Amino acid sequence: MYSMDDLLHLVNSDGADELRLHVGTPPVIVLGGEHHTIEGPPITTEDAEQFLQSIANTRHRRELRERGVVQFIYRFRRITDFVVCARMEDENVGIDIH
Repeated sequence: MYSMDDLLHLVNSDGADELRLHVGTPPVIVLGGEHHTIEGPPITTEDAEQFLQSIANTRHRRELRERGVVQFIYRFRRITDFVVCARMEDENVGIDIH
């Protein structure tokens, strides 16, 4: 299972452009325009919900339910700010982090 903290640490330490978390595929890191799939199992619906729960506050989750999309800033370990875009993809949450 993946940890959002570990994934964001990897993105930050590698200087990646983006982290993509979508149900049915393993996490993908975009580095220099190239997509790199992280070795491991596909993300489950439960994983995606846990990822969102770990970085989004109640207002963000409510907006996602009501509008189907939400964008917000997430401060990671007081080191860097990420722009998070979460959207409903059918019945699942998809998350792109820049």
